[in-house]
Amino acid sequence: MNQPAAPPLLSVRDLTLRFGGLYALNKINFEMQANESLGMIGPNGSGKSTFVNVLTGHFTPLSGEMEFAGQSMLGKSAHQLVGLGLCRTYQAVRVFGGLTVQRNIDIARLLFKEEGITDHQYTQYLEWLKLTPVLSKAAKDITLFEQRKLELMMRLVLKPKLIMLDEPVGGLATSEVNEMIQLLQELKAYASVFVIEHTMRVIKELADRVVVLIAGEKIADGPPSQILSNQRVIKEYLGSAHA
Repeated sequence: MNQPAAPPLLSVRDLTLRFGGLYALNKINFEMQANESLGMIGPNGSGKSTFVNVLTGHFTPLSGEMEFAGQSMLGKSAHQLVGLGLCRTYQAVRVFGGLTVQRNIDIARLLFKEEGITDHQYTQYLEWLKLTPVLSKAAKDITLFEQRKLELMMRLVLKPKLIMLDEPVGGLATSEVNEMIQLLQELKAYASVFVIEHTMRVIKELADRVVVLIAGEKIADGPPSQILSNQRVIKEYLGSAHA
């Protein structure tokens, strides 16, 4: 006898947002399963970051439904959504530059002191991200790559079910991109991963499924091989080099 399908971790129905008379998101329908790695691509201004901003409580949609882990997301603040297990990073690194790496992590950890990770997990994450040698340094004095790893650490201490990453390899050198891709592959053991990226290699190596936005509308949804050969996606976003 077949087991019933598990409910989605994240579900969006007819999500719509307008800025003035322009649709930033137009009736987006979207589901993501637990333990799935999902990529989102599209040209600048297509609505990708706006989509994440709506899901993480920064913008209020005009209409539509959103559910995470079986609970409605409508009307919940970013802090409340973090409490449900949904967190995100930004295109530009956001750390407290004048504070030490250790203090940055401590501040994040204090948000959920009672329900947070164990000391063993804390040590495991530090070693995995290779942050122990820089704990006493000011966050502004470590490399961009180390700052991006610090951001991951600051999310992991929140015990996330889903981490939404907005261009996580932006500004990194080629060798650092290689290492970040490996880290994000390993991150999937700790949380589901949603990633916005223009670097197609990241999408191809990380995502189980890819959603494409163009001008606030979802035009394609499928495995990377299918999406990267989709003629409309090639024409409107990827260009002839990917044909």
